[in-house]
Amino acid sequence: MKKKLILGAVMLLGLAACSEQKQTSMESVTKEQISFPIGERIDNPAFTGEAYLKPLINVDSVFNFPQTNVVTFGPGAHSSWHRHGGMVVLVTNGVGLYQEEGKPAQILRRGDVLQIPAGVRHWHGATKDNWFSQVVIYDSLWKPTEASNDRDNAVTDEYYNGLELVEHAHQTTVDSLMFAAPDTTMTLPTFNGPICLANTVDAPNVAGAPGLHYVVFEPGVINAWHTHPGGQILIATDGIGYHQIEGQPVEVLHPGDVVMCPPNVKHWHGAAPNSRFAHLAAGTNPDRPAVVWTNEILSKEEYGKLPKE
Repeated sequence: MKKKLILGAVMLLGLAACSEQKQTSMESVTKEQISFPIGERIDNPAFTGEAYLKPLINVDSVFNFPQTNVVTFGPGAHSSWHRHGGMVVLVTNGVGLYQEEGKPAQILRRGDVLQIPAGVRHWHGATKDNWFSQVVIYDSLWKPTEASNDRDNAVTDEYYNGLELVEHAHQTTVDSLMFAAPDTTMTLPTFNGPICLANTVDAPNVAGAPGLHYVVFEPGVINAWHTHPGGQILIATDGIGYHQIEGQPVEVLHPGDVVMCPPNVKHWHGAAPNSRFAHLAAGTNPDRPAVVWTNEILSKEEYGKLPKE
């Protein structure tokens, strides 16, 4: 039996009340509180301070998903002014800064989502006293149609220290979840218990990515075996979860882990027994049907034999 999972919640962007950079010093997000992998130190003069890069998803011809990386900044670290292809930014941890040319610098916090159109000159980084981590999904194949006249791209210490900041319009999260989700659960015949569903990024978007859906599983909740004619990518964000492709061992998932299930390959996923679990889900190659469900789901006995952490 074929069913389509339709998700509906819209993320809004904007600006809020003014603030000064020194007011963020009370928060003190540490390196140990960064839940996504930080990767390798960036050795590039376009970055000031301690910054790291971790590729998550590379462009290929199977999934056709935009380049996706984790970029992490230590306190006070930041990029220079720059331009690139359209980018979706998902803030995973900490407190950061983002500024488009000609606009105020914004304070970004865990759970914020924003889109940077192609070619817009900007810079980003951490606040003075906090670590900051973001997932960036961007059009790495973009080429400008006209030359820009950028000369001095430096974000100097004097400029950075003198910033007057505004708060981004932060999303309201529930029970410490990473991204915004409904405060009530729902039940579906293809899941063995309650879940929450939300749209974190709609399509179309500036990165050319398919829509990203936020799925929150209550402890012990999993879905039925199913396939995606176009394939599916999952990015684990909260708690501990499971994923299994038919005929392969069960994977235990933690924040920052990525699952890439090829087109028409049967799989299931869900939460560990004692942990709420959430992931971002993208149906790749969205010109094909989204999902084909089966009536098969792990029994309590099969689930009880899964590895526990």
